[in-house]
Amino acid sequence: MKYLIFALSTLPAIGSTHHSRAEFSTELREIEGRIVEIAWRNPHPILTLSVTNEAGEDELWEVESWSSANSLNRKGVTGDVFEVGQTVRAAVRPSGRRPRMLLGESISLGNRTQAVLRPGYDPVFPGQAVLGDESITNESNNFSDTNGQNLGLFRIWSLTDREGPGDLPLTPAALANQETYDELTDHPMWNCDPIGMPVIMDTTLPVEFIDQGQEIHLRIEQGDALRVIHMQSANNSADSTASIMGYSTGEWEGSTLVVTTTESSYPYLDDDGAAKSEDMQIDERFTLGADGNSLSWEAVLTDPIYLSAPISMRMNWEWVPEETIQAWDCLESSSGREL
Repeated sequence: MKYLIFALSTLPAIGSTHHSRAEFSTELREIEGRIVEIAWRNPHPILTLSVTNEAGEDELWEVESWSSANSLNRKGVTGDVFEVGQTVRAAVRPSGRRPRMLLGESISLGNRTQAVLRPGYDPVFPGQAVLGDESITNESNNFSDTNGQNLGLFRIWSLTDREGPGDLPLTPAALANQETYDELTDHPMWNCDPIGMPVIMDTTLPVEFIDQGQEIHLRIEQGDALRVIHMQSANNSADSTASIMGYSTGEWEGSTLVVTTTESSYPYLDDDGAAKSEDMQIDERFTLGADGNSLSWEAVLTDPIYLSAPISMRMNWEWVPEETIQAWDCLESSSGREL
């Protein structure tokens, strides 16, 4: 049996997401092959397919999922959906830099079912049942007021929507730094290295606030990250040293947690390589909704070296009682691997 790549089969374009995907084509194409390896790990699961090219030769192609393993698991798309030896069709975008690397958006499993690797977007293959659409996620919760009002901030929160800063007011120094940025070699996620402030807050995965008395711990599922917010003024940042998470101090204004973070040594402002300095100050406000079931986050970022004006970010979370913080099982990228 042959497993052909259909280079001319172009499917409708779909919009972009949070992470940079500049290396991949804007055209969605179709490939058919036999699964020979399944690496169901973060940051992005990879299926290796054996594909027969136009010359009749077998080649190995890697299909990298658009979403993280943790995100897909929550949508009902797990590694168990796929089997080694299974023949599949995949809607993909070819990489312009990595040989035989494809960005996968949906996989047709051959049983009139497709696994969507980019949740939140229309399924690619018509007439097939869908794994990974929004209908099988935790539905928006309509809890009574008493369910959340008395719990306060300290629980797990799931993202509902977010608003980025738009076009960044980068200084000439920031633009010069960005010119030398290469996502495939410089972005820490490819090596499973930790991501720091402020980028770590721009996550689609759950977060958890934990009351530790004089500190509030903020667990972030992505990267198994942990932020420590110091709630005592006696904990003076003068005794601190720069770190990728920075030094955070907090205070309460009614039901709003107000946090100021400085001394973040993480070098980037976003996933596209915009630079930030250790002089950046991040002012955050976490405000509990009136019903106790929602939480809003607002942040203002100021950087005298790399931003010509402050920028703002916003996110909203909801409380999903059954939600948990999952382990971040990470596998280093295959970038540059011989196939």
